[in-house]
Formats: sequence, C-alpha cells, structure tokens
Amino acid sequence: MPLIERIRTGQVVVGSFVHEPGDAAAATEWWQSSCVAFTDFGWWRIRSRRGGGAVTPGRVLVGAAEAEHECRHPAGLDDRMLVLDYLGDPDPGPALLVRQSPALRRARRALAAAMRLPDPDRDEIDALCLGKLELCRDARGQAGRPGPKTRRLVTRLRAEAAAQYTDPEFSLVAEAVALGMSRTRLVHAFQDVTGLTPHRYLRGLRTTHAARLLARTAAPVTEICFASGFGSMTRFHAAFHEAFGTTPTGYRARCAGSGGPALSG
Repeated sequence: MPLIERIRTGQVVVGSFVHEPGDAAAATEWWQSSCVAFTDFGWWRIRSRRGGGAVTPGRVLVGAAEAEHECRHPAGLDDRMLVLDYLGDPDPGPALLVRQSPALRRARRALAAAMRLPDPDRDEIDALCLGKLELCRDARGQAGRPGPKTRRLVTRLRAEAAAQYTDPEFSLVAEAVALGMSRTRLVHAFQDVTGLTPHRYLRGLRTTHAARLLARTAAPVTEICFASGFGSMTRFHAAFHEAFGTTPTGYRARCAGSGGPALSG
C-alpha cells in the first residue's frame, strides 16, 4: 500500500504506511527523499550501505534520499509506521537506525498532539519534524540486543497473541503468568524485544487487523470492531485514531483515495 498522507507542509509530508500480506516479504527498495520513520507496530530487517539491523518500535529509521536498501520481514508483513518524508532532502546524518530516546519519544508525542488539532499549524508541524531530524543526527546509533532467553519467551508469547488476539478476553499477562513470568518481567521482556508494552502490542495486532478489513472489505465498522478483538466501539475508535490519526471510516476513505486495496463485498 502506498503512503497514506495525513498532512503536507512546505517542508515535509507526514503519513502512515502499512505493509499488506500480499507485499513481498523481501525486496530491494529506495527512498525518493530523506525520511524518518517511527515504527508503531511490528518489526522488520533492513540492510544498506549505511548500516543494517532490526527496525522496531524501540528504534527510529533514518533514510537518505535515493539510498538503496534491502528489507526483509521474517515475522510477517504486519508492521505499521509513521513516516516523515522531507521535501528538501536535508542531510539525514550518518546513522540508519537510532535509539528511540526519551527526547525522540517526547517529540513523537508532540507531533501527534499537533496533528490532532482541527486546524493544525503547518509551521509548527515543520518545526517539530525538523527538530526530530536534528535529534536523529545527534543520536548515538542503534540499541543493544536483548538476550536469547528473553527472545524465546517473547517469541512464544507473540505466537499466542497472533493466534488469539481476536478474542477480546485474551490476555498476554495471563499467558505470561502461566509461563511463570511476573507482570513486571513480562513488561520488561516485551519492551526489550518489541519496543512496546504487552498492552500496546496486543492493541497493535487488533488495529492492524481492523485496518486491513477496512481497506479490503465493505463490512460494517461495528462488525470489524468486534471481529478484531475489541470489546467496545469506544475502545476501538480511540485505539484506531491513536494508531492512524483518523476514524475507521476516514481510514477506509483514505485507502480508497490513495489507490489502496479496493473494497469488496
């Protein structure tokens, strides 16, 4: 699916990008302009002349204009990103992947808040996006890797989540307790591997599933809500708006307008 544009200013295009199951799991690509991408959900691997590694919610991807790269999705095509596409092709700095530092998290939240306004100030959006690029240039590079035991535990829990997330009663905490993990250990392990808390990870599975149903089918929004594992329309709308910056109905319209998957009966 192409980038779903959310806002365009004189300096940047901000949009959402979601990989679809029909996309290639391994591909060689390149960016038309410099960009910064925040992975909100999922993970994948990248390799280029500027470096390589796993792209997760704990890391920020910094792309250089016309820089060719290889991308692979060993865990499946379920990643979702907020992309800042810079129109003037500024220098992105030397690092391909940088840690999601507290400063970058604060900047990400500030941008989300600015974009939620009924009439966003485009000068403010420009300033926030250029500020993020400066933070990425100053960052130290990619974060350390979690240990093999932590990865095995999280892999097992992610498999359970993938099989059961459409059940609104499913709980990663309960699954972890059954494996002898405390809630605190679960949170730390999940954040080490995925960059997300268990709650946000499960919500990400559900919102991504809902987005695919909205883009591919003409099913009613209420039906999609419950088919995706949400227990109420209120929670569904709140989670979806946080993930995609729009309502489920608005997202469906954006997909149709951007050349995404056509709706089917």
